[in-house]
Amino acid sequence: MSRLTLKARYSIICSAFLAFALIITGIISYTLPAARHAHAAPVQRMFNHFLATHYNDDGQYDDNSGPGSLISGPAQEQYYDRAYPHSAISYNQSINAYNAFQVVSRQPMVTQGQSWHLVGPTTGTVPGAVTYTGRGTVVSGRITVITIANNCDQNLCRVWVGAAGGGIWETDDALAPVPNWRASSNGLASNAIGSIALDPNDASGATLYAGTGEANGSSDSEAGVGLFKSTNFGKNWRLLPGSVAAAKDRSIGAIAVDPTNPNHIFIGTDVARHGASSVNGGRFTPPDAPQVGLYESTDGGATFKLVFSKTSDPVNPGSPNGSDFFRGGITRIAFYTNGPGAARQQLYFSMSDYGLFRESANGTFEQVFASAGGGAVANSGGARTEFALAPAGGKLRIYVGDTDGNTADLYRVDDANVPATRLTDGSKNAGWLKLSNSIKGTPGFAAYNYCNPQCSYDMPIASPPGHPDTVWIGGSMQYSEIFTANPPSNGRAVQRSTDAGVSFTDMTDDMQSPPQGMHPDQHAIAFAPGNPDIAFLGSDGGLVRTSGGFSDASGGCASRGLTGADLTDCQSWLKAVPTQIFSLNSGLATVQFQSLAINPQHPKTDLIGGSQDNGTWSYNQKPTSAGSNWFESVGGDGGQSLIDTGNPNIRMHTYYGPNGDVNFKGSDPTGWDFIADPLANSKESASFYIPLIAAPGVSGTMFTGLEHVWRTNDSGGPRAYLDQHCNELTGDFKSTC
Repeated sequence: MSRLTLKARYSIICSAFLAFALIITGIISYTLPAARHAHAAPVQRMFNHFLATHYNDDGQYDDNSGPGSLISGPAQEQYYDRAYPHSAISYNQSINAYNAFQVVSRQPMVTQGQSWHLVGPTTGTVPGAVTYTGRGTVVSGRITVITIANNCDQNLCRVWVGAAGGGIWETDDALAPVPNWRASSNGLASNAIGSIALDPNDASGATLYAGTGEANGSSDSEAGVGLFKSTNFGKNWRLLPGSVAAAKDRSIGAIAVDPTNPNHIFIGTDVARHGASSVNGGRFTPPDAPQVGLYESTDGGATFKLVFSKTSDPVNPGSPNGSDFFRGGITRIAFYTNGPGAARQQLYFSMSDYGLFRESANGTFEQVFASAGGGAVANSGGARTEFALAPAGGKLRIYVGDTDGNTADLYRVDDANVPATRLTDGSKNAGWLKLSNSIKGTPGFAAYNYCNPQCSYDMPIASPPGHPDTVWIGGSMQYSEIFTANPPSNGRAVQRSTDAGVSFTDMTDDMQSPPQGMHPDQHAIAFAPGNPDIAFLGSDGGLVRTSGGFSDASGGCASRGLTGADLTDCQSWLKAVPTQIFSLNSGLATVQFQSLAINPQHPKTDLIGGSQDNGTWSYNQKPTSAGSNWFESVGGDGGQSLIDTGNPNIRMHTYYGPNGDVNFKGSDPTGWDFIADPLANSKESASFYIPLIAAPGVSGTMFTGLEHVWRTNDSGGPRAYLDQHCNELTGDFKSTC
């Protein structure tokens, strides 16, 4: 097997990093291995070889990618058809489609057989053979935001989550082992959710705002249609008309309501686009899209005014994706009560590529932290700043995570209630303490580059109210630390500090055997009111919750074969891991499918489909032993899929790039054999998800596309050969696959 498939096996290199790459180049040549995960031990030798051949001396990723090419083909043609007579899908087309659907849905059905019904998965079962820890779990689709009612307790804990493609969901029993979820999207004209905020002026908690459009900086971050309001706990929503001009064809990734005036609302907008295809096609910002920045309403959302913006990227009509990225987009907004007796509410907000800003005493805005991005167009695709306010004792502590797109660092100021000039001069941040450093074996190493090379996609930071010394940070799994013979951590996808960010412990895996693990790509962190140790975490794999207890797992470091700084790090990181992590995904029907393929012999009862960063799924009308009709058959990024027309036991799927498997045992998780070495070795440019079809009526013949059309007449190779050398779990990988 080619070394190019090594990381493909049992690490989830999440779609985030690659989606970020795709948004920059349109189409990128991927010679990477497929993103997958399972038990690490069988692939240690291959993974070490991959690390040696795909990372440079500085530890940076080298994918040998080609220069990309213009988007073309059927998917782009379909996008143009949807956009016609314009070149890009606009707000008006999106909202008209929603309105038309509402009209159709109110019409009486001619026959009962014409109605749609949900097939699932509502319970996304993942067998242990498909997880990176070996413990089975339940997942859902990408969660972008978590909002918890202020009166949450064991008797009633209302939580709302927003999904990248599944709308808003609500539960009243979020602290239960298995919460009961309800769809809460009635009236929303978009299922892409970027933000949810409670109105602090409504003590009942019934008033909420929802910003549509995802601001996570991926190629599939769908644009929204404005800001919506609910006054009945999210049961119904209505569009605030003034938000359309401010946010159409953009995302609303941040909302803040003035705690002293319910009519005073701020929203932050960012780049996102309508109409992306799961293969190449679409993704172009309409020419009349509004300026991204900070918008203010003083009349409850009837009107919004742009009150702060910086230079952002113009659309390049000659680029395959417009080349307008995230510079100037607002990622977070928060109010701080500055002064005794709520004398004044002071606004803080972060802006990609520029840093952290606040409202000054005279009502203007001033910079208090300068991003390493420097406002440069060269850093527009990767620079990001996130922050958490942690007031205590009349002082305002702030934690800031910042990246220029290459390396992320963590900073702290213990009292931000000083003149802005004492905090930053616009390039250097003299008033801030840098908490991270690149030296292994020191406390600051835990926070160094904590969100890995994809911080523009996942970079949450949060401090529980009333506990300023506690801060949680998240991002992307540190793969090189877990897929190695001597792992110093459990992956550090999420970390927790109780000493003001000086040191951190690893929250990724719990103490069960085998452990329940968190998904590698994290987006949102929130806390149960009154308990800083019960954290809710949203990721590409849905929602989990920590139990509130922590256990010392550092004793196991001695058995990992570690020495020196690695041993020191391990003992520090594992001294307080979650005692238990609960998956809260049963009932959340939000998995983002990229494709579906049906069994031609049983088209209504047997199908498979790829999903965003949650693998390829199998559905059968007969439930599994776990009681679900669905299970994840193989992990990683699930792209396109097919079922052979002559022999439905032969199935294929793709990961990202020119990578994929064949299975001669139906959807059996143990049957997947890697078959894509000829594609990867061709060095041809490829879509993020390459197209894949089966020849009608000709068993064993399948087609895929890179720069050329590729064909196999024997399902990718002889079964005995592939099972021996190329099986994802048991192959020896001594031969080309």
